[in-house]
Amino acid sequence: MVTANNALGKSEWYIMEKLWELAPRTYVQLCHELKDDPGWSRSTVQTMLERMTEKGVIRFEVVGRAKQYYPNVARDDVAVAEARSLLERAFAGSASMMMSTLVRKKQLSKEEINELYAILQEAEDKND
Repeated sequence: MVTANNALGKSEWYIMEKLWELAPRTYVQLCHELKDDPGWSRSTVQTMLERMTEKGVIRFEVVGRAKQYYPNVARDDVAVAEARSLLERAFAGSASMMMSTLVRKKQLSKEEINELYAILQEAEDKND
């Protein structure tokens, strides 16, 4: 479960994206994949892996002489925690204020509008 104590920082998202997509990954594989984008050195990758393991958002298993890293939190759980955090910080906890701001500032396609209607209808049906 993602909490305020283990919420992901911007840099940690790079590693989590790799692990959610390709787990397990070894230190060497992650170094290679993160060398160009975002341009991290091997020591930066090592530091990030250690910190993220301590936070509990990733875990590893030793296989032979290598550590294989896995995500320890689901992408959906992190997304929900991030959305809740943004909602509280930027919109004083008001989902309607957040949606109003997003809808007014971005031109929505017909498909996006229909999708939002369907989501709201589903929420309304659950409350009946």
